[in-house]
Amino acid sequence: MENDSKTTQRFSSPIVMAFALIAGSVGTGNIWRFPRVAATNGGGAFIVAYVVIMLLMTIPLMMGESAIGRITRKGLPGAFRDSMGNKKFTFLGSFVWYVVFATTAYYAVVMAWITYYMFLSLTKGYVGVDKLMLFEGVSNGNPTILVIYIGLMVAATVFAYYGVKAIEKTTKYFLPILVICLIIVGIRSVTLQKASLGLDYLFHFNPKDLFHGKVWLEAITQASWSAGPGWGICLAYGVFAERKKDITLTTGIQGLGDMSVALLSGIAIIPSLFSMMGRSEEALAVLSSGNNGLAFIGLTNVFENMRGGMFMSFLFFLSLLLAGFTSLIALFSITYQPFDDAKYPRKKTVLLILVGTVVLGIPSAWNIDFFNNQDFVVGMTMVIGAIFSSLAIAKYGTDKTRAYLSDEYS
Repeated sequence: MENDSKTTQRFSSPIVMAFALIAGSVGTGNIWRFPRVAATNGGGAFIVAYVVIMLLMTIPLMMGESAIGRITRKGLPGAFRDSMGNKKFTFLGSFVWYVVFATTAYYAVVMAWITYYMFLSLTKGYVGVDKLMLFEGVSNGNPTILVIYIGLMVAATVFAYYGVKAIEKTTKYFLPILVICLIIVGIRSVTLQKASLGLDYLFHFNPKDLFHGKVWLEAITQASWSAGPGWGICLAYGVFAERKKDITLTTGIQGLGDMSVALLSGIAIIPSLFSMMGRSEEALAVLSSGNNGLAFIGLTNVFENMRGGMFMSFLFFLSLLLAGFTSLIALFSITYQPFDDAKYPRKKTVLLILVGTVVLGIPSAWNIDFFNNQDFVVGMTMVIGAIFSSLAIAKYGTDKTRAYLSDEYS
C-alpha cells in the first residue's frame, strides 16, 4: 500500500520531526485554555486525568494517525480511502479536511487579536482603559484587525507553501522563543507576593475529584484541543517521515512536549492571577470568563498592575502568537496535501485555498458573535475527526498497525 513516490520531501531527522509536531500542535489551547480549565476542574485531579488521557488515548491515537500517513503517503481523503481499503471511505477524510479548512479560516482571527494586544503592550495602549470595552472594539468591526488577519493568513501560506524545510526553520526559531517567553513569565509569576495561593490551587489534589465525570470529560476535551488528534497533523506530517523510523519516539515527544507547554502555561498564569487579584473568588471569576475573558480582559488588568507588567504582557502575547502561528502553518499544510496528491499546480492551489479561507474567515474577523459560532461548531467537529481516525485504524487493522509500529509488518 505504501507509496514513497508521492513526494521527495522528508524531515531531516525524527527529532526535528518531533519538534515540528510539537510546534504544530501547541497552540492557544495550551497557553490560555489549559490553565483556566485545570484551575476550575479540580486542579491536581484534572492534571492527573489529563496526563492519563494523553498517555492512554491521545498519544496512541496520534501514533496510529502517523502510521497511516507513512503507509499511504496521502493527504486526508486519500489516506482514509487507502487505509480503509475502499473509495467510499474517502468522504471521512474529506470531512476532516473541511474541518481543518474551516478552522484555518477563523483561527487566524485569534492571532490578529493577539498581535494587536502585543503592540498595545509595547505602547501601553491598554493602560487606564476599560478592558471590556477595548476588546469589544477590537473584536467587532475593526478594520485594523481585518488587515492583520489577512497579513497573517498570507504569511502562514508562504511558510506552508515551501513545505518541510520552511516548517523546520520556523520550528527551529519559533518554538524555543515561545518556551523562553513562557519561562520568563512563569518565573515572574511565581515570585509575586501570594503566588503560592495560585500554585496551591493549581496543584492541589483531592482524590475524590477523580470520581467526577466532568473532570474526565474536560481532560478528554483538552487533550483533543491541545495535542491535535483527529485534525490531521500527525497524519499529514507522517507523509514526510521516513518509513517506520522512530514513530513511537516522535509521537511520544510530541505528546510530552505538548503537556509540558500546557503545564508551564498554568504556572505562568494562575499564580499571577491569584497574587494580583487579592481574592480567590475574583481570580476564579476571571478563569471562568472563557479564553477571551482571561487573556484580553483578566490578564491585561493583571499585567497593568504588575511591576514590569507591560514587558510580561508583551512576552505573554508573543508566546501566544508564536504558538498560534505555528499551528496555522500546520493547518495550511494539511489543506494543501490532497491537491498535491491529485497533482494540481501548487501555486494555483495555494492561491485558491488562501482566497477561500480568507473569504470564509472575514465574517469572524469582523464580528465576534460569528466567530464564537464558528469556534463552537468547528470545535465540536474535531472530536468527530478523532472518531473517524479511530475507525480508519480499526479498519486497516489494529494488529497490522501495532506490528507496523513495532517494525514487524511489511
